[in-house]
Amino acid sequence: MALSDLKKIALLRNLPPRDLKRVSAIAQTRDFPAGSMIIQKHAQAENMFLVLSGRLKIFSYSSARKRKTFAYLGAGDFFGEMAVIAGSSRSASAQAVEDCRLLIIEKREFKRMLLKDATLCFGILKAVSARLRKANEEIESLLFRNILGRVSKTLFDLAQANGKRGADGGLLLGERYTHQELADLVG
Repeated sequence: MALSDLKKIALLRNLPPRDLKRVSAIAQTRDFPAGSMIIQKHAQAENMFLVLSGRLKIFSYSSARKRKTFAYLGAGDFFGEMAVIAGSSRSASAQAVEDCRLLIIEKREFKRMLLKDATLCFGILKAVSARLRKANEEIESLLFRNILGRVSKTLFDLAQANGKRGADGGLLLGERYTHQELADLVG
């Protein structure tokens, strides 16, 4: 794997070249076709994942088969770190929405990297803090907004995250979402 490809991943961007070479040496690349499950909720965590290409969703489901999509991830994102760090089972599932190429780092190696590199630890802390803030906002939205307000906020957040400006200056969604995908995001 080329070091320039690793630099495209936000979490690894600030690592020195010797650490990037180490990541390249310990990580495996694996392809997942669209629709395939990458990880299952409640499974033991053996790896963390970095997205090289494609798009996937992180979601959970209830025993009544209701689904809640927490996030759509794309190139440069990472996931699976929480259960690896905590030594617990997976708290959500991940499924490829498009064909995905992932970089997979084994739990023992990932922990070793975290213990040796404060920059990497700080990057993980920033990302986990941002995810916690988003979760808090979603809890607040579920408690204090009606369904129309939640749909509006979800569409606005999606447009803010990966939207594009239209010719009239309006903000357009950057990706297509089905009604079911939007419903799973809204909760």
